[in-house]
Amino acid sequence: MERRHLDLATGGGGAPTASAFEDDLALADDETFDATGLTLFVATGVRMEVARIVEHDAGDTLYARGEPVLCETADGIAHGEVVVPSRRVLLRAPLPRILRRASQGDLATLAQLRAREQAVAVVARKAAHEARLPVKVVRAEAAQGGARFLVFFASETRFSFRDWLRGIGRSTRERVELRQIGLRDAARAIGGVGPCGLQLCCNTFLSDFTPVSIKMAKSQGLPLNPQRVSGMCGRLLCCLVYEEAHYRASRQQVPHPGEAVGTPEGSGHVREVDVLEMQAVVELDAGGARTIPLSAIVRRSVE
Repeated sequence: MERRHLDLATGGGGAPTASAFEDDLALADDETFDATGLTLFVATGVRMEVARIVEHDAGDTLYARGEPVLCETADGIAHGEVVVPSRRVLLRAPLPRILRRASQGDLATLAQLRAREQAVAVVARKAAHEARLPVKVVRAEAAQGGARFLVFFASETRFSFRDWLRGIGRSTRERVELRQIGLRDAARAIGGVGPCGLQLCCNTFLSDFTPVSIKMAKSQGLPLNPQRVSGMCGRLLCCLVYEEAHYRASRQQVPHPGEAVGTPEGSGHVREVDVLEMQAVVELDAGGARTIPLSAIVRRSVE
């Protein structure tokens, strides 16, 4: 999805003003941008599904941070909170719509739905525990205004959950549907803090999961310790993808381990390379190892 952000003018308190629509969509002289097929939206970032932020089309209405809103989703109308104020965005794909601001009555209804969701989730967890099912109940979510409830669970084992579903329905007197999700989706729904000390990427800004391989960890020189390269979901860290392109491009320009090189301290062979620090450990032919900046190393193969 190609986007072009054009910030709206803001009035007091940081809320966008309607006069912002009169601004020209001009680009800098040295900037080139293909707007073919793009549509101008008044996009608003809405927090949905715990802490995920989803862009929505605000139509002709401007929303400020903190406002409760009602949005359209694949499962009906859902509540959300504006976390990114309205601004103009050019993109090729449509956005889900914000229907309107939530009223006090909507918020009271939301509180009732949240209580019912919690009750369904508690019953689902208890029933799974009593039946000794290999599942992790992530959450229950009201759909169609509470006409039915979706129970999301994660499991690496295939099993028949028909009896489990019947038990939940009998205990809650609600129409319940079970939806199995992956471990990454479970971590996204639950949230938490990663080893970096920040909130999980999947729970904040990631919209899709990119395939991650152990080869990425190797190319970045990380220890192949599951506790070091795995996230809270037990899968490889999604952030391994972020710098993979940089490492791949950089390693094509630097000597490889075992390669014969020349240094200010004599010739030798590369033992290891630190791409970020742009230095290498070289085993000198005269004996001993030295850490030498890559700028001072001469690759014999390119002399």
